[in-house]
Amino acid sequence: MKSYRFAVNYLSVQTWPWLVLSLLLLGIATTRSSIRLPHDTYRYLFVMDITQSMNVDDIEFDDVATTRLEFAKSVVASAFQELPCGSDVGLAIFAEHRTFVLFTPVEVCDHYRALDDMLEKVDWRIAWAARSEIAKGLYSAIDAAHKSDHDTRLVFLTDGHEAPPINKDIRPPYGGDPGSVAGFIGGIGGPVPSRIPHLDDNDNIVGYWGRDEVMQIDVYSLGRATTEQGEAMVGVNMVDVARRIALGQEHLSSLRENYLRELAMQTGLDYARIDSPSAFIKGLRQQAYARRTPVVSDLGWIPTTLAFICLTYCFVLQPRVCHAPTIPR
Repeated sequence: MKSYRFAVNYLSVQTWPWLVLSLLLLGIATTRSSIRLPHDTYRYLFVMDITQSMNVDDIEFDDVATTRLEFAKSVVASAFQELPCGSDVGLAIFAEHRTFVLFTPVEVCDHYRALDDMLEKVDWRIAWAARSEIAKGLYSAIDAAHKSDHDTRLVFLTDGHEAPPINKDIRPPYGGDPGSVAGFIGGIGGPVPSRIPHLDDNDNIVGYWGRDEVMQIDVYSLGRATTEQGEAMVGVNMVDVARRIALGQEHLSSLRENYLRELAMQTGLDYARIDSPSAFIKGLRQQAYARRTPVVSDLGWIPTTLAFICLTYCFVLQPRVCHAPTIPR
């Protein structure tokens, strides 16, 4: 009996402080474990090209042929999941010659469900015109990002296929300041010219765009309709117009990387070819695009770990102290 009393006294003196400390630490972990700390976060406006060339299925994704638009949606969805809380993301679409903002940048974790639902509804059918003036659409996207916030970075996802084609000597001028908005143009598509499908309401292919259904050269090279048929525009050489039309490949589509690089240089953006979600996320999380903002951080793991160490010391490292001896008969 004396041995038992000695053990209980020893238990009280040597072990109870550790048990009390463990309880205090667990209490801190459940009630006061959040604090605002500076972290790298991001603010992006994602713009997706929804014109018909984006329906070409020349991308291999998860061992399945995928359209450019579906692949663009997949990488944006991965961004919603992988960007850290405290980051802001917005969503926009491009068609004809302008960018239309669906969602101005909002906090990605708090609004994840709404963002994901909106992304799911992005579809080629909501394009308001069958034109794809990439340069003008990019300029419009830069303007939208600039109006959103000075910290907003732009990500413009496209294959670079202008329709109708533009004259390389008479391009739409960029009226902004190069580099006024940071970000990059994301090139999506394969290198081999592929047929552009006609789709029905159920996304079934019912045909393909033919040579005679699209403009094979730019409108300036065609001249203008006057009393003299096909009068040449000033500064445009019309000598080989017929040959250019005959050799035109505008009814086929591929990733126009050289053109997108030129647009990136002109506007002060970066260019990156997007071929996987992981590469896309790596591009988004570049330090050059980050900003330091205070974010609510859960530090509950620290007092929880300390409480576990205290209990381990008590019940594992000191078993003689924490387990009473058998009472002698």
